[in-house]
Amino acid sequence: MKPGLRICLAALLSSASALTHADDNLAQTAEFQVTGTLLESACYLDPSSAYQTLSMGDLSTAHLPHFGDQGAPVALHLKLQGCVRSSGGRQDGQQGTLVWSAIEPVATLVFKAVADADTPELIRVIGAEGFGLRLFDVQGNNIRLSRAAPAWFVSPGDSQLTYYIRPERTAAPLRPGAFRASLNVNLAYD
Repeated sequence: MKPGLRICLAALLSSASALTHADDNLAQTAEFQVTGTLLESACYLDPSSAYQTLSMGDLSTAHLPHFGDQGAPVALHLKLQGCVRSSGGRQDGQQGTLVWSAIEPVATLVFKAVADADTPELIRVIGAEGFGLRLFDVQGNNIRLSRAAPAWFVSPGDSQLTYYIRPERTAAPLRPGAFRASLNVNLAYD
């Protein structure tokens, strides 16, 4: 082989070797730019609140003889976890005055259930007849089904919201028997 060709061939092999090493270096390293945002987490329902069975006990037709008569209330507790300290406001009272807190977040609940045919603001019961279930808050305010209930200020950390359910006589004739009803709750955190 001619010396010039040897030099040229050696130079090509050396270049190919350098390119191979350069390609190996590129293939073995990488750089990523990572971005994101840290947000305050919302309250969430404690797992013990996600599915509950409330017993109304044994109700007597003698306590519900007339339209509008009411039985004893039963408490419904919703436990919240992980509520972070943040500011929030809510409309309060009949005039809708804005109430504000610099450290308490606001939680709003929407209760959904099948409404009683005779008294639509009551939850329909299946089985017995002539009454429905009224839902109300600790201040005695009626909670309207499928609408946002009055907002609550919740304590940072873990908190508990309490509502009540009580039987109430409707215009339908009373028919005794075992009964049941379903109520779904959606939590919105402000």
